[in-house]
Amino acid sequence: MKRISIQQFCVYHDVPESFIDALSDYDLVEIIEEDNDRYIDEEKMRMVEKLMRLHYDLNINFEGLDVIVHLLNRIDQLENEIIELNNRLDFYR
Repeated sequence: MKRISIQQFCVYHDVPESFIDALSDYDLVEIIEEDNDRYIDEEKMRMVEKLMRLHYDLNINFEGLDVIVHLLNRIDQLENEIIELNNRLDFYR
């Protein structure tokens, strides 16, 4: 599992570390602590960057980000369910 340092991420994107802490408070990102440093799983970086853009570019607060993430997850679940149902239908055709 690859990890990105929160400090490096924040310097690169010019955002405060408190942004990542707030995402963690809302359970939108998991912070991994190791060797007195804090990291984010590389696989979650795309979502963190998306949340960063929503927050800073569109001024969406953290409660709004929480709703957006839950809706996106629900859409993914429903899309997977549709694929599964279509596969079942194909079996009977």
